[in-house]
Amino acid sequence: MLRSYDAGGRALVVSIYFVLPLSSAISRCLRKIITYKPRRARWQQMTVRESDANELDTSPDSFDALEGLDPSFLKENAELVDAYKNIRWNSVQSLNALVGCIEKTILKYKNPNDAIKRAMESIYRQLLQKYPLLFGYWKRFTAVQYQLYGLEKSIATLKEALESFPNSLELWCDYLNVLCVNSADKVELIRENFLMAKDKIGYHFLSHPFWDRYIEFETKHQEWNSLNSIYAELLCIPLHQYARYGTAYRKFLADHVEFTPHNNLDVEIRKTHGLVTAVWPFESKIKQGFFNVTPVSDEELANWDRYLTYVEENEATKVFPTKFIESVFQRCLVPCLYYEHFWIKYHNWLELAKNSDLLTLIDSYQRGISRLPRSSKQFRYRFLDFLKKNYRKDKELILLSFTQTTAACIKLFPSETFLISEYLVLLKRSRFASSINQDEKEIHGQQILYAKELESAVSSYLNGTVDKGKPLQDMINDVNLPTVVVELIKTTWLTLKNSMQTRKYFNFYGKNRLFRSSTAFWLTYYKFEKSNQNFAKLNRFINDLGTEINLPVTIINDILRDYNSFYLANSNAGMYQTVRSAEEDYNKLYSVDPILLSRFKRNDPLWVPGRSQNTSIADWYRTKQFRENGHPGILSDKPQISNTIVESSTRSQGNRRPPLPSFKNLEKINQQPRYENSELPLSC
Repeated sequence: MLRSYDAGGRALVVSIYFVLPLSSAISRCLRKIITYKPRRARWQQMTVRESDANELDTSPDSFDALEGLDPSFLKENAELVDAYKNIRWNSVQSLNALVGCIEKTILKYKNPNDAIKRAMESIYRQLLQKYPLLFGYWKRFTAVQYQLYGLEKSIATLKEALESFPNSLELWCDYLNVLCVNSADKVELIRENFLMAKDKIGYHFLSHPFWDRYIEFETKHQEWNSLNSIYAELLCIPLHQYARYGTAYRKFLADHVEFTPHNNLDVEIRKTHGLVTAVWPFESKIKQGFFNVTPVSDEELANWDRYLTYVEENEATKVFPTKFIESVFQRCLVPCLYYEHFWIKYHNWLELAKNSDLLTLIDSYQRGISRLPRSSKQFRYRFLDFLKKNYRKDKELILLSFTQTTAACIKLFPSETFLISEYLVLLKRSRFASSINQDEKEIHGQQILYAKELESAVSSYLNGTVDKGKPLQDMINDVNLPTVVVELIKTTWLTLKNSMQTRKYFNFYGKNRLFRSSTAFWLTYYKFEKSNQNFAKLNRFINDLGTEINLPVTIINDILRDYNSFYLANSNAGMYQTVRSAEEDYNKLYSVDPILLSRFKRNDPLWVPGRSQNTSIADWYRTKQFRENGHPGILSDKPQISNTIVESSTRSQGNRRPPLPSFKNLEKINQQPRYENSELPLSC
C-alpha cells in the first residue's frame, strides 16, 4: 500500500496496489523471510537439494497440477479441486479463491509430502506464468515457498519474480530488504543489486522507498562517496519526494565539507520542482498503476496517453531525463499490458528518440508479443518489418528471430499468406544469396538449391512427412501452400528459364483441390501461357474459370477483359479458326468463343453457352441470379410489379392508358435477407 501525495508532499489519499490480503500465518512466514537467519548449514543444504526438483510444465491450458495426487487428498480438499478445475482466468475473485485454498491447504498439512508440495507450487506457477505482473501473488508465492521448502527457496522465488517483473518497485524493495537482512556480510553483492534496482526502478515517480533503503545502506557502511553521488543524482530526478532529498543533501554537505556540489543546489532544486509540477496533473490522476485482469477504464487510458505524449514532446528540449521517460513508459505498460497502442507508442520512442541498440529492441518486441493478446496483429507485423530493416546489422540473429516470429504468426493467423512470402524473401536473401563477385555458374547453382528447398518443402507437406525441425516445412498450411508453389514456379520459369519443368509443375499442382481457388497460382499460369501465346490452353483456361477454377468475380472479370484485348492483338484469323475447330471437336456445345462470347462470363462466372435457361420475363424474378442481385450467397425477395409493361409492344396496349402498377411480395419488404452457404471456397 503506497500513499499518494500532492506536489508539495502533503498526504492526500491511499492507493491500494494489487497486494492481496494474506492469511495471518502466511503473513508471518513472509516477515520471517526478512528476519530469519538459518542456524544449521545442513538444513540449508537440504533446502537447496529440494529446490532442485525437476522443472514442471506450467502451461495453464494443458497441465493438470493435481494429477497424480492421492484420491483421499482430493476428496478431503474438494474446495481446492473445485477452485482449480473451475478457475476463471479473467476473474480476480476466482483467482483469489484459488490462492486462498492453496494457503489453507498448506496450513492444514504441516508436513505435506512431495507430491502435495509439487502440486501447490505448480498451481502457483501456472497462475504466475499467465499473469506475471501480479506482484501480490508473487509475494504470497514467496511465503508459500518458505513454508514448504525454507528460506533459500523463498529467496530464489523472489529473485525469479524480479526476472518476470523487473520493473516492480514493490518486489525490488522486498528483495533488497531480504538481502540486507540475510546476507548482510555480502556488501558488494547487495550494492550490485541496488545498482540494478536503480536502473530498473530508480526513476519511478514514487520510488522514494527504494532510495530511502539505498541511502540507509550506504550510510550504514559509511560510503560517503557513493552517498554523495546518490544525492547528486536524486536532485535531477523528478520524484515525488524530491524536496525531502534536497534538504537531506544540504545536511549531508554541511556534515561532509570535503564534498562540493557540481551545480548550484537551489537552481537544481527549482528545476526539479518545475518538472514535478509539470507531471503532477498526470501523476495525480493515476488510479491504477498496477496490473489487473479487468480492463483499464477509458479515463485511465486517456490519462496515460496524454502523459506519454507530453513527456515525449518535451524530451526534444531535454526537459525530462531519458531514463525518466522510459520509466513512465514502463509504468504505463504494467496496467496497460494488453493494449497494443501503448506498445507501439513505446517502440516509436525506443527506435526514434532513444535510439536503443538492436538486442534491446528485439528483447522488448519479444516481451510485448508474449504479453499482448493473440488478436494483436499490428505489433507483431511491426516487429517483422523492424527485423527486415535491420537485417544487415546481425544477419544470423535477425534470421532466427524472423523465422520464429513468422512461424508463430502463421499459427495465429493461418490465412495471412503474405507472412510466408516475406519469410521466403529473407530465406533466399540469407541462405541462397548471390553477389556480383560470383560467376554465373555459382549464382545459377544457388538458385537451383533454392528451388530444391522449395520443392522439398512442398512435397513433404503434400506427402504428410513434415520435418518440424525445418522451419519452412513447419510453416506451410493449406492456405499458404499455393504461395510457396508459386515461388517455386517463378524461380523455375523466370530464373532458371526451364519452361518444360514449369509446365510440369502447373499440370501437377493444378489438379490438386488446394489450388482451385488460388488467385496467385492461376494468375501465374495465365501469364505463363500468355508468354508462350498458347491460345489453345488459354481458351481452355477461360472455359474453366468459374467452373473448375474458382476465383473471385472481380479477378475473373479482369482476366476476361485482358484476354480479349490480348487475343485480338496477338492472334489472327487462321489461328482463330484452327483453335476453334479443335475446341469444337473436343467440346462443341460448351466452348466459349474468346472474341464473341467471353463477355457473357463477366459477373457471371458460371455462364456457359448452351446451358442458359429460357426463363420468361414474368418468371425472371424467381431466379436465383435475380434474388441475389449481384451479392452471391445473399437471397432476398423484394416486392415486384406484377403487371409490368417492360418488353411489351405498344400495339398490345392499343389506345388505352397503361394500367397502374400492382405489386407482389409487398409483405416481404421488411424481411431480412437469407444467407446461403457459398459453394465457392475462399481464394488465397
